Amino acid sequence: MAAREPHDSPDPTEAAGSPAGATPGAEERVTWAGNRPLDSRWWWSPSLMVVVGIVVIGYQMSAYLGEGGIWLNGVMIAVGVVVVGAGVVSMVRARRRHLAAGTDLPPSGDA
Repeated sequence: MAAREPHDSPDPTEAAGSPAGATPGAEERVTWAGNRPLDSRWWWSPSLMVVVGIVVIGYQMSAYLGEGGIWLNGVMIAVGVVVVGAGVVSMVRARRRHLAAGTDLPPSGDA
C-alpha cells in the first residue's frame, strides 16, 4: 500500500478514531484534513437559516423601500423574519442538546 499524502482523502477502510462516548463500531465522518465536517456541527443548520433569512430581508427591503416595491416584497420580508426566528429557536434548542450531551463544553474560566 502506498503512503498517503497529507492532502489525500482518508481511506474509507481505515477506522477513524472514535471519540469518547461514541457508539462502538460507528465511524465518525472526517474531512480530507482529518477534521469533523462543518455540516455535522450543532450550530451549522440553525446558523444557515439565520443567514438566509437575513439575506432575504436585506434583499427585499432594498426593493420594498426603493422604486417599484410591491406588497409581495412585504410578504417576503415577513417570510425572512420567520426564517430568522426559526433559526434562532433551532439554535437555542441545538445548543441545549449539545450541552446536555456533554461534548465540547466551554472552559470553566477558573484557570
